[in-house]
Amino acid sequence: MNLLLKQYNGAFIERVSVPEDTTVEELKQLFYEKFHFYPQRQQWNVGSAGGPRLIENRLKDYGVSDDSSLYFKDLGVQISWRLVYFLEYLGPLVILTLLYHFPGLFYDQAGVPKTTVQVWTYSMLMFHFTKREVESLFVHRFSRPTMPIGNLFYNCFHYWFLCGFGIGYFVFHPRYTEIILFSKYEKNVLIVLFFVFEFMNHMTHLTLRNLRPKGTKVRGIPRHWGFQYVSSANYFWELMIWIVVALYINAVMCYLFSFFVGVILCKWAMKKHRTYLKEFPNYDRRRKAIIPFLY
Repeated sequence: MNLLLKQYNGAFIERVSVPEDTTVEELKQLFYEKFHFYPQRQQWNVGSAGGPRLIENRLKDYGVSDDSSLYFKDLGVQISWRLVYFLEYLGPLVILTLLYHFPGLFYDQAGVPKTTVQVWTYSMLMFHFTKREVESLFVHRFSRPTMPIGNLFYNCFHYWFLCGFGIGYFVFHPRYTEIILFSKYEKNVLIVLFFVFEFMNHMTHLTLRNLRPKGTKVRGIPRHWGFQYVSSANYFWELMIWIVVALYINAVMCYLFSFFVGVILCKWAMKKHRTYLKEFPNYDRRRKAIIPFLY
């Protein structure tokens, strides 16, 4: 069948002839060989720039037939999702380590013994981001292999600067003074809750991994570990982790960072929730997106 390839603005690119059973992957490879845009940079829509997006399987599954118009969009230079996650969490690990162990590089006063809050804050944050690095490298299975490299700077900003510098610089300052909100016993409870929520978060990641066979984009309905109440239990436990950290440190920057994380997680969770409802007719509609019984 003959296909009309056009740019996103409607400008004509080329007419090509392909077999009836051509797949999306084969179309992208053909375009790559002719125009050198590797497949991950390509986005194709049927009929118009806002038409159905070609994702996988055969072209005819999207209603593509002889003389159909396909619109090409260059997604720009791409970067691996796994690498993005690795770099996101590497930043805080490096920044927090420098602030904690080498205060002389950042402050005019050094050699001051660390307080209990500083020690536990460092321990919890390092544990969290180390866990996230391990999960990014060995647990997560991504539905999409890449993202535009421009997103890397946005993704790194809130972890590197808002958390790494924003929280770390304040909490590890030699003249840091704790604003007491909880008793010593209550703070110990918060530490225990932190590790409980980290465990629950890890189990949700293992659950999601086991639903997607390696090398596929398969999506299943997750169950247990909080998924019986919300579509994104992994995000719920992540949010709880940051709430506990904020309460333990009890500083304005920590609360702001937790709020910022919460807004992002709620947005992602609602998007996933709608995808589940659309993709699975038997999906439990009593589930909420991220906060049990509420949202």
